[in-house]
Amino acid sequence: MFLDRTELQQLTGYVRPSGHIRWLAFNDYPFEIGRDGYPRVLTSFVEKRMGGLLPEKRTRNRPHFEAIGGR
Repeated sequence: MFLDRTELQQLTGYVRPSGHIRWLAFNDYPFEIGRDGYPRVLTSFVEKRMGGLLPEKRTRNRPHFEAIGGR
């Protein structure tokens, strides 16, 4: 159901929960933080994302400068 600690390390490249959390947030992976401080990431989401069924990253809200005449 959730990635275990080894799988989190393999996915994020970090060992500590704080590193996992930063990486997951930056890469738009949904997660919840457990009572032990480790993020909980659904295995099914990772499988879909890595399998190409979901976009790699959400489009972040950025100003659309072309719409206001800027470059």
